[in-house]
Amino acid sequence: MKPRILYYCQSLVGIGHLSCSLRIIQELLPHCDVDLVYGGLDTGTPLVQPGLRSLRLATLLHDEDSGEFFAPDDLRPITEIWVDRAQAIAGFLRMPYQGIVVEFYPFGRRRFKDEILGLVRAVHAACGAVPVFSSVREVLVPRPVENERRMLASVKKHIHTVFVRGDPDVIRFDETFSLAPELGDKLCYTGYISPPPPARRPARKQQVLVSQGGGNVGRELLVAAIGTAALMPQLHFLLACGSRTLPEEIESLRAQVRSANVEIVPFLADFMRHLMESAASISMGGDNTLLDVLRARTPGLAYPYQDNPEQGIRIRKFAEKGLMHELGPADLQPERLKARIEQALQAPYPTQTVRMNGARETADRIRATIAQTTAAA
Repeated sequence: MKPRILYYCQSLVGIGHLSCSLRIIQELLPHCDVDLVYGGLDTGTPLVQPGLRSLRLATLLHDEDSGEFFAPDDLRPITEIWVDRAQAIAGFLRMPYQGIVVEFYPFGRRRFKDEILGLVRAVHAACGAVPVFSSVREVLVPRPVENERRMLASVKKHIHTVFVRGDPDVIRFDETFSLAPELGDKLCYTGYISPPPPARRPARKQQVLVSQGGGNVGRELLVAAIGTAALMPQLHFLLACGSRTLPEEIESLRAQVRSANVEIVPFLADFMRHLMESAASISMGGDNTLLDVLRARTPGLAYPYQDNPEQGIRIRKFAEKGLMHELGPADLQPERLKARIEQALQAPYPTQTVRMNGARETADRIRATIAQTTAAA
């Protein structure tokens, strides 16, 4: 029988964490059965394929203003939603499991600690001390060292291996997690997680693809692109709104268009093809989008989400390596943005290679560890 792996992923803003998790799961499925427990935004796509069971938890999102959780689809008290989630997980588990993968914890999702550790305890009680793996992005929001100490203690207590989605030749984990050296052999760089290289590349168009990403932030970037398009009539500006953008917000953007070379779409099917066809990409610089841009070999400009330093740190490091062009708030003036687009179009494409096979590397190491653990048992 195939090993069975339990995978936990909780998103709070966009769908980046889930996208990375699904790419790892895709590499696991030929060799393992996977039970995925996930929460966050509804992607609208059923997760159905052989060997994969999935449970979508009642949605809890993070309110940036209050710092509290809220349930966008449920008016009940949050305490009741936590209970529902716990009961749903208990009813979903199908023992035995040979391994557990947790997205981001304990470097994030600390407020889901009880839910995550409850899940781990249930599996360990039924299956023994199976290995628990953590998959984490290479850039964290910097925290005080006492917070880092708590994260480190949790790793030492609960986690077999920390898989860092990144290339240390671009960004080292210790640049935003100072205690990384104390992880010792628990730390493993896998390379970035990105889609496989395309079998064929379409011809480039005189097009600038402006993408908001999976969340509902970055309207100012779309507004800036609309103004800039009027100054660059030779280029077609394709604006892809975020998945949570309301219809009335899209209509408000369309009302600001003053030139015929702007197209605004609420959802862009086959994003990668459009990206490869474009002469330049302008994005919010989410980690998945940056990797898509690199894989497409499209000159990229990135404007980081301003309320969280994580994206800005990554974009800056990519820019220092010549892999990306960083935008700041001052660059959103149409004349400035026009100049930055022209600069990106004229610059030679970077020659540095980046490790981007993280999904396969992660899956292979999980399978190897499970095989060793099973043999030892």
